[in-house]
Parts: sequence; structure tokens; C-alpha cells
Amino acid sequence: MRRILCIVVLVFAVLILVESKSTTGSRVLVLLDNEDDKKLYTRFFGSLEGRDYIVTYKTVTNLNPSIELFSYGERVFDHFINFAQKKDKTDSITPTSLINFVNDGGNILLAVSSEITENIRNFARELDIEFDERDTFVIDHFNYNVSDDGKHTLLVSSNFINNEAILSKEVVEGPPVLFRGIGHKVGSVPLLTKVLWANDTAYSYETKDDQVVDQEPLVIGNNIGLISTLQARNNARVTLVGSLEFFSDRFFDSSVQKLKSSESYPKSGNEAFANDLTKWTLQEKGVLRVTSRLHHKDDEYEQLDTYRIKDNFTYTIEISEYVNDHWQAFNGNDVQLELIMLDPYIRVNLTALPTNEHQEHHSRKYKAHVQLPDVYGVFTLKVNYKRPGYTYIVDTTTITIRHFRHNEYPRFISAAYPYYTGAASMGTGFLLFCFIWIFNKDAGKSTAEKKKIN
Repeated sequence: MRRILCIVVLVFAVLILVESKSTTGSRVLVLLDNEDDKKLYTRFFGSLEGRDYIVTYKTVTNLNPSIELFSYGERVFDHFINFAQKKDKTDSITPTSLINFVNDGGNILLAVSSEITENIRNFARELDIEFDERDTFVIDHFNYNVSDDGKHTLLVSSNFINNEAILSKEVVEGPPVLFRGIGHKVGSVPLLTKVLWANDTAYSYETKDDQVVDQEPLVIGNNIGLISTLQARNNARVTLVGSLEFFSDRFFDSSVQKLKSSESYPKSGNEAFANDLTKWTLQEKGVLRVTSRLHHKDDEYEQLDTYRIKDNFTYTIEISEYVNDHWQAFNGNDVQLELIMLDPYIRVNLTALPTNEHQEHHSRKYKAHVQLPDVYGVFTLKVNYKRPGYTYIVDTTTITIRHFRHNEYPRFISAAYPYYTGAASMGTGFLLFCFIWIFNKDAGKSTAEKKKIN
């Protein structure tokens, strides 16, 4: 009995020590329509489990109040993946709960189809994304796969975003992907990013037999979003994919060849694309952090809280990027420093310094040399780095800039030399006048006395 207890404790300790490759946690909730759907995405879910995620599978039918995104105000899961489409969720998972999940730092991957539910549609509207009507598909009569069923909805697309923080170079330059599903229109919110979009010849409409396009489609051409992402201001990430089949084993293994095209690929790029997409969504890549910061005078190395106006000032910050399960030096050349008191008084680019292989934090230093403004008060040193695909960096430090003390002013100011000369000449002239006046007065008195005697 004691041996069994020791084994149980050891297994439990190992499970606790296992960490996922995500920087935000390992707990994943996957929602399916039914248990059999899991067999359609074995490669995709196997990739998650192979990256040490603790995956909990639930179906809409057995979703009960005990399985929620929150419990006593705390998140039960770190990530939520939705593959359920045929009916709305129970009251435990609603658009409001999804918004609260994102606001609390959770990441969401939503894969939808032409049978999109109102809950997902309403949640997408909160992100400024509008999905087309139910039973619509993205149609392209010029860029479809040869295995299409005749409705030209099995699209071949290589319109990838060229951002290595989201998609690797191998994916962008690799085979195109297969997509069959619903399209959406991306709004103007700057936090949104289109990752995959349709070709110029595509449009979104129903595919009923003998369907006549008698109304203007919701969106056409490359304005049709196929996969879009949003990174909230708290760095939580949401990805919306308009195709469930995109993650299926069948699409992973399908060959790709456009009709009347000589280019063909024995395997689509869906699997590599999906892996990169989930790594970004679950914060396995594109994550930045500040490891240290330092500010001091140029001729000193002690960090102070108060500096003097017009001091020569040095600011240094170290930034790391999470890539392939480890932190490494961030390679950015557009990091800026702002010195703010209500408005920025100084805004300069930080210079990236060479990295050291033996550096403790595996980060890169960025440095700037500035002269503090001739204004005293409380200032904020701010690095506000926000780029698509990367988590946001908003690092602030407060310093005080004081004026010169009475004994710190220079004795003689070069700009005042004309005034010094004027004062000296005035004093010299006054003394010369007094001397002449006194001399002339004595001479006059002596002459008058002589005349009186005579």
C-alpha cells in the first residue's frame, strides 16, 4: 500500500513539473459537436498533446455546469479551442464569457463553418469581424483544387501574411493551403491582422443548385478574410478560422493542384500552417519580454531617481523573444524611447547592441544617449513597442529632473561677456570722470584765491 502511494505521489509530482511550451499555461479546453469528431483531427490534436498540453475534450451534449471557463472568478483553462458548430453552447460558454476569458488573458482558437452559430457570430462582431450568412461559402472559379466537387469551393490559396512572428519562412514559401468554408469581413480595428485571405477572383455566396447571384455579396476579392487574428491590449490572442476542414487529417494529406496549372504539390501546406498558427495563438512564439532596464549619467554608472536639466543621459533596456521553447535575443531595429511629461519632449531610436553568447538572460540590449531637456519636473521614460504578431511592450520608468542649484551655475557665462564689458567700461568711465572732476575743482579754487590776494 505504501509503495502504491509513493508511485501515485511521484506521478502527480511529474505531472505538476511538466510545463507546456506556451508562456501562458498548459490547460486547453477543446469543444466538439460529438466524440466521433475527434477522429477527424487526430494529427492536429496529436500535435497539441505532443507539445505537453493538458487537453480536455468536451462535447456540446455533455457540457455541464461543472465545465466552465471560470470558477470562483479564476480561469479554469488557459486556452479554449472551439470545433463545435451544429448548435449553440449552453449558458456556461457564451459571447460574454468568451470576452471575459480574453480580458482575463486567455487565448481562443475558433474554427467555424457555413453552419456558424449565433454565439460565435456575436462574439466575432465584438472583435469587428463580420461573418457571412449561414450556408454561404467562399467561391472562386479560377483558383480551386482539381479534387473540387464542381462548386468551386475547395480553394487553393497562398495569400499568407509575411510576418515571421506568426508564420515561419518555411510556411510562407511552402505549398499553398486548401480551404473550404465561410468568409468574413475584417473591420478597421488596428488590433486585427489578416493571416490568410482569398484571391481577387473570389466571392462569398450560397452554393445551391442553379443559384443565381442576384444580390451583392457581403465581401469580394482579396477583401475576403479566411483566417484572421486579434491580439488584445492585454496580449491575449484570438484566432478565427472560417473552415473546420482546414484542420482535418484529410486536408493535411491532400495533394494540391489548381485546374489548368502545371504546378502541383503532393501534400498541402495545411499541417505546417496550422502548427504555426496554433503556436502563435497559444503564445508559443511572438512573445516579447523586458528582462532589465538601466538609466544613468554618461560619466557615472549609478541609477538615480533625480537628474539635473541638460545632463548627458544613457538609457539601456534588454528585450528577449520566446522562440522554439527558449528565450533568445530579440532582433528589432525600430525600438524607440520617449521622454514624456504630458507630451514627449524627446523621442529617439534605441541602438541594438551585439549579443553575448554567455549573456545570462539571452536578450539583446538597446541603448540611447540623450541630453535631458532644459525643463524641470517629473518625466516618464517609456518604451512603447507594438508591432503586428508580437506581444506588446509598454515599459515605463519615472524620473525627476531638477533645475540648477545656486552653487551649480557657472561663474561666468560666455553669452554675458558683452554685459560684463559694458559694466566694466561703465565703472572705468565713472572713476575717470571722478578723477578729472576732482582735479579740475582744486585748480579752479587756487586761481580764485590768487585773484583775491592781488
